[in-house]
Amino acid sequence: MAKKNTGTKFTLYMTVAVLAGFAIILAMNAISMLGIAPSKYLSPNDVRGVAVEHSGKLYTLNFTQQNELVEILNRLIPVGKDIVEKRKVDAPQESQVSKIIIYRFNAPDLEIIPVAYVSKTTSIMAKQDSNSIRMVLSVPEWNQNGLLEESSSDELQKLLSSTYGP
Repeated sequence: MAKKNTGTKFTLYMTVAVLAGFAIILAMNAISMLGIAPSKYLSPNDVRGVAVEHSGKLYTLNFTQQNELVEILNRLIPVGKDIVEKRKVDAPQESQVSKIIIYRFNAPDLEIIPVAYVSKTTSIMAKQDSNSIRMVLSVPEWNQNGLLEESSSDELQKLLSSTYGP
């Protein structure tokens, strides 16, 4: 009889745990939908426009490109300058973006400067693989003491190069 009672308690505890998990997920979704939790760095609603400076000329991003850029920027990872130096690689041939300017509604314009390209790891094979190259940016407003690295390989470079063409 004691075994049956233990099984019932275990089932009850598991049911409570699952329901608590659902409640947490629902609360997190409600918070993000209501805008209570701020974006990591930048909210799409704060962006009035975005321009990319390439070879001394400014190119404007369309609405879809702006939203993709905000999503990429919100996934940036803080990284130290010493780590960047260890993983630094030559810039891809198509990269000539000197600045990204984000025009905001209720804040000063934000300038983002690409400072380096790094490999995903410090291995020699990774440094030769063009699919594992990430852009490192300087954004003092978001990280005063360091730099920010894109979290996915080459996604930012592909987006930026689509704004000014080949």
